[in-house]
Amino acid sequence: MAKSVHLLNDIQLKAWMAKREAVAKSDGDGLTFTLSASGTATWVLRYRAIEGRRRELTIGNYPDIGLSAAREKARAHRVAIDEGRDPGAEKGQEKVRAMAAWSVRDLVADLRDKVLVEPAYAAKTIKYRLVDFDQVILPKLGARRVDSITPVDIVAMIESAKRTWTISKRLITSASKLFEHAVGRQIIPANPCTGIQLSAIKGPRPPIRKRLMLDQAELRVLLRDTDAIGRENSLALLILLATCVRGIELVKARKEHLDLERGTWWVPDESVKTRAGFLVPLVPVVVEWFRELLALSGDSEFVLPARTEKRLREHGGDTHVGETTLWAAIARAFDRNDLDIRRFTPHDTRSTAKGHMRNMGISREISEIALNHKLQGMEGIYDVREEIPERRAALAKWAAFLVACQRSAPASRGGKVVALRRAA
Repeated sequence: MAKSVHLLNDIQLKAWMAKREAVAKSDGDGLTFTLSASGTATWVLRYRAIEGRRRELTIGNYPDIGLSAAREKARAHRVAIDEGRDPGAEKGQEKVRAMAAWSVRDLVADLRDKVLVEPAYAAKTIKYRLVDFDQVILPKLGARRVDSITPVDIVAMIESAKRTWTISKRLITSASKLFEHAVGRQIIPANPCTGIQLSAIKGPRPPIRKRLMLDQAELRVLLRDTDAIGRENSLALLILLATCVRGIELVKARKEHLDLERGTWWVPDESVKTRAGFLVPLVPVVVEWFRELLALSGDSEFVLPARTEKRLREHGGDTHVGETTLWAAIARAFDRNDLDIRRFTPHDTRSTAKGHMRNMGISREISEIALNHKLQGMEGIYDVREEIPERRAALAKWAAFLVACQRSAPASRGGKVVALRRAA
């Protein structure tokens, strides 16, 4: 090999770095100094492989690798090229081998960094995925190589975890998402969770609790004296029932998303289970409930701000109430025997609204839209309206029914909204 003639020196390199202008300068024999406009400097070796193809090999970044070190590395690679080897291809193979040696713990870390992020996934989904990883998958499989995991290992993990049927189903989903990531990265050729049936491991699924629809008499009992659970909780319950939203969507509501003059509330993507924001029409009585909540919320940016110093400290300042605050208050009311009705869950407010709207003659499609359920078929594809008059009319009729129940009077059939009597 002929003696190389070097073209670069340290003074030039420092001057180019100071200017932060994009350059590509050769030092001779294929070694090139490249500097991007963003200020990233890299050493690249350009060469022709044995089959004649032009190739590039990244040696490293400057100033981590100085000029003399870059020349030494380039010289070693040129020796390999003269011997008929391809250092670029060898580097790629080394990377593949390194990835093939990943442990399950490495894979979880990569999934956390690149996939389990908002807004691609809801905060609650991320939370439960991480719980499954930290409490079950990592303790059982974390030290194992990804390419060594078989379906037998997944089944053994589920059996030894001794979780409920529902949590076991979630564990399989979390594990499947994890190894699907490994397939996507070409670490393994197939997902070891494919084909696993939970019923074969834990037997048939336990009966699913049937959704509850509170009847008119029960709504009268529930709404007659809602202030027994606290005024903020009372207003939250009324709004939750009247708007048909999910509890978490109300809990996370920010004042900036309310337009009480127009009678609208925008629920952003990050607060929605389906990750698609939507507009909630607010009829006059619901606007009044929101106004009262805003008056009680002080200078917080949330409609339902945190009420304890502990929660504020945990979240570093202003935040919303906990997801279970309202339901804990209702549970306490049941425990005190203040509510002589069937015990209901948060989701039962939506099934209650759905059932009563259908009884009022509101169509299946509009009642589904009122609950922000995605319509199927061509209707769901082409109806992309944000403000839907039929939804507003349906919610007005439903709110009038609730107000009538609160006042223990017969429900209005005409859908006219009755003024809410303020509690003393």
